[in-house]
Formats: sequence, structure tokens, C-alpha cells
Amino acid sequence: MKKGNLLNINPSEAQIKDTLRVLQKRLAEPGMKKPINRPVREGYEEAVNILVEDRRTYEGIDLDTVQSRSIAVLAVDYLNGECEKKFLVGVGLK
Repeated sequence: MKKGNLLNINPSEAQIKDTLRVLQKRLAEPGMKKPINRPVREGYEEAVNILVEDRRTYEGIDLDTVQSRSIAVLAVDYLNGECEKKFLVGVGLK
């Protein structure tokens, strides 16, 4: 099944573990501590929880900003094979 340019293929356990590693590395970046990057930090923190808990629906995503919610939604989409890893882990900082 094809959606847009993406194949709807769920990531393997190894791919999920690698993505978690990348997200945790991103969270450790010095720029994440800046107040202006709070939405990105909160989104990535929720994304880590989503991947660890293997949450495949948007239920329970309750974040304060559009950007943080969008990142969390990308995590769900990633688990469901609807988002490539590069889009989830590549959110820029200010």
C-alpha cells in the first residue's frame, strides 16, 4: 500500500531502537535548553514516550503547543509506517 511518496511499512524493533537513540541524542543537544526550543523539547520527550510505549494512535497526546503536538503526531505516524524517520528526528532548533 502506498501513501504519497511513502511506503506504508512499519519500522522494525531495531529501527525503533535506533530512532530512540537519535531522539535521546537530540534531547541532549545544548540548544534544547533554550526557552525558545521548549516546544521541540516537549515534543521529543513525548515522542520518546510514544516509541517506548508503542502507542499507535493519537489518543493521549495533550501538549501545549502546535509544534510539540506535531512532533508527537509524527512519532505515531512513524510507528504506523506513515512518516520517515528523517522527518521525526530532523526538527530544527532556533
